[in-house]
Amino acid sequence: MEIHWHNVESLSEDERAAIEQRVERLAAHHSDLIDVRITARPNRHHRHGGQEVRITAEARGREIVAARTRTEVGLALNESMDAFERELRRMRDRRLSRRSEQQPPPPHLGIVDRVFREDGYGFVLIDDGEQVYFHRNAVKGGVAFDDLAEGDRVALNVEAGDEGPQANAIHPAPPGAPSR
Repeated sequence: MEIHWHNVESLSEDERAAIEQRVERLAAHHSDLIDVRITARPNRHHRHGGQEVRITAEARGREIVAARTRTEVGLALNESMDAFERELRRMRDRRLSRRSEQQPPPPHLGIVDRVFREDGYGFVLIDDGEQVYFHRNAVKGGVAFDDLAEGDRVALNVEAGDEGPQANAIHPAPPGAPSR
């Protein structure tokens, strides 16, 4: 991650160092911050005037911008940095919540009971004793239909089929799953 300063000559070295430390703390243990640009400029707006500080960051394909205008550049910088931290945390929180919204693991565990390779289907005996049909197209997640063998432990999603329960997805059993 790199920090670029533009038009900030009025800031002391201590102020710059404090902001750089804040940015580095935000980047610690994360790889999402790529490039941070901090720019100060006079704001000639007829009502507000003062100094505007804008912090722009590239963060994993997304741009985060925080800007504040105050009479003193140091105050504008601190308030911009506060807003930048909030936006970065929101982005990270949204990313975490999307990860947790991903599909849950398949709800059933079972043992491959029979496989009819030439016909492209088979049966799994799930842990509650029910036999479930599966088609070769339901086999996913790094398992190859042709590699399935009777007695293999698998995880599966079950739905109602025309002639009884059927698996719409068969995956390898998760690590630590009971062997039965």
